Amino acid sequence: MQTYRIYFLLLALFMLGCSDNTEEDLNTIEGFPNVDADYTLLVQSNELLSLINLKADAETIFLDPGITEFQGISLASVIYRDGNEISIFNSETDCSGRISFYDFNNDALQKTVVFDDLGNCDLIVHAIAHSENKFYIGYEVPGVGAKETLYYIRIIDTSFSEIEFVDIELDKRPIQAVFSNNQVFILSEDIEDDNKNSLMVFDTVIEEFVADINLGFEVQRIFKSDVGNIIVSYPELHNLISSSTISIIATIRYEEGKEPRFGDAKSSFYDDIGNLYYSMPTNFSGTSYPNIPAVYDFQNNTAILYYYENFLSEQEQLFEFEIGDTSMVSYDAKNNLILIGYQKSGDPGKGGLLRIRPIPNPAFIDNTDLDGVPFQMYTK
Repeated sequence: MQTYRIYFLLLALFMLGCSDNTEEDLNTIEGFPNVDADYTLLVQSNELLSLINLKADAETIFLDPGITEFQGISLASVIYRDGNEISIFNSETDCSGRISFYDFNNDALQKTVVFDDLGNCDLIVHAIAHSENKFYIGYEVPGVGAKETLYYIRIIDTSFSEIEFVDIELDKRPIQAVFSNNQVFILSEDIEDDNKNSLMVFDTVIEEFVADINLGFEVQRIFKSDVGNIIVSYPELHNLISSSTISIIATIRYEEGKEPRFGDAKSSFYDDIGNLYYSMPTNFSGTSYPNIPAVYDFQNNTAILYYYENFLSEQEQLFEFEIGDTSMVSYDAKNNLILIGYQKSGDPGKGGLLRIRPIPNPAFIDNTDLDGVPFQMYTK
């Protein structure tokens, strides 16, 4: 097992003025494409998720008033996204639940009622994952004893006219799930052993658990890498686990005080070469914002931080755009632009979308005000 030291790159961005090339066709300048792109943006406002479509190129962006299948959905804390698909779990007033499965690419929304067989209002869902027509839900319910809690993963198959499901009991609380390589990787914690973390691996082909890996303590989050391996994030390091051999193939340690903190991010996005775009907590160190846009390069183990103070003027930050906090970071590969969703400081129910060029040619492009705070984004 190899150990690497991270090189943490702090980026200083400057506003770029006009140059002699402004009249040139951007399509002819290497690294500066100008291509039509579609953005699908989930925004949250008043505890509801709604959808906004935008059309853009490298120079302009505008709202697309077209009709979408996505209707308002209550904001939930249990969400799973894999590429262009997202699953959202919500509890219902009758103590059942509902999975809203949305395909960004095809604008297709499917809703599935779950747990209507239990009628247990004390049921708590902690994790969800999906693959094709199956959902994997980690949940807990009270046991017979006063302090007893039972843990399960429910496997739901929606490919039949009547939905089929099976419950498998677990010995630890499931807190997150990721599907990769025909397996469900379940991050769990042992409540009876000081919340020690484990990675339980369920093989969906043979329908059995094939591994239970001791991860120790303080695991923040698990990710699926761009090639399907599993990234286990800790405050001071991350491990890379092969999804085929189920073994640790790399450990990357960070310099003290220079941790990338992508394990704390509420949402994240991979580009085609495996870079992770996310909002990084700052503890207000070097900035007046609690979270700032960041990009982590897993090939070189470097993080690039985009401080608002370095690419926006004080007037733009405080008054023109009213930036309060970073809510989402994504990437437009067609036009090589970083997309930054933010919440307004004056109205927490409203937000905006900033577009900037990344290094080595950083520049602020434009801002779009939105009736809602950006939550998740898909570009095509």
